[in-house]
Amino acid sequence: MRSAGLRRTRRISRASAAALVTALALTSLASCGTSSSKDDDSSSSSKGSSDPSAPLDPKTKVTISIDCMPPAAKAAELREWKEDIKTFNEKYPNVTINGKSTPGQCNEPPRFTAMLKGKSQPDVFYAYFSDLQQVLDNDGAEDISAYVNDKTVPALKDIQPQVVDVARKDGKLYGLPTSNYTMGLMINRKLFKQAGLDPNTPPATWDEVRAAAKKIAGLGKGISGYGEYSAGNNGGWHFAATQFGLGGEIVDASGKKAAFNNETGKQVLQQLHDMRWEDDSMGKTQLLKWGDLQKQIASDKLGMFLAAPDDIAYMVQQLGAQY
Repeated sequence: MRSAGLRRTRRISRASAAALVTALALTSLASCGTSSSKDDDSSSSSKGSSDPSAPLDPKTKVTISIDCMPPAAKAAELREWKEDIKTFNEKYPNVTINGKSTPGQCNEPPRFTAMLKGKSQPDVFYAYFSDLQQVLDNDGAEDISAYVNDKTVPALKDIQPQVVDVARKDGKLYGLPTSNYTMGLMINRKLFKQAGLDPNTPPATWDEVRAAAKKIAGLGKGISGYGEYSAGNNGGWHFAATQFGLGGEIVDASGKKAAFNNETGKQVLQQLHDMRWEDDSMGKTQLLKWGDLQKQIASDKLGMFLAAPDDIAYMVQQLGAQY
């Protein structure tokens, strides 16, 4: 996930502040397109096609488990999910889809890692773009290169090649991107106005973020000007995102050496230090994880944080926020 950086007075352009965040659908199935079945009531056998893009033999009964089925709390998404399954089954009535849902965030890093190590992942599962290596380290996915083409995935040509490549390793494709989006600065318009700031002209540099956070925190009543994650593996995600936004990297071009122990990395951390300890604009409660900042800003206790589009959906649908 990529986002923006800190400290120096520097314009945060949409290109640099925004970042690519990709979710992957990986598969632990070896094949679904190539199949064979045998009719026990006849002496003839029905052989599946050796063409990976060929339709599944309609005599073959298949059950597939897929994670990230929307929970009941996300009624609209769950309805769309069921409609998709119904449409799929109209073409493939012999395939049973078992959806698996989890409360809160679908892919929580500790739970995801435990699932891989326990070999309990569904047949099709979602992962962040940075998860591919640990999936492969745990022998958790199959090469689907032979099954992915313009015929089997009609929208393939519409997906940016570099986005598809995040699911590729050593020339083999292990998944397909389901979404990618940009990150940006989410603000609380009400608190901006109360602090004398113009919500229609939000901060465009990290110095401006710091100044605005200080004014918002000055409102008192337990209000923080700026929030950041530091628990549940979320702190490292945003640290990396901020590095990328400043033009930095986490590993060097070889992919084998760390590249964040430098001035850019120190700049990111120094900004957070100054806002927390010098300005006292980040509040005294830290070790925040995904979900905490959304609750704070939705209850008018937080002025700003780096966010993604799914944060708004979560706040509106599950927290009742007005955005």
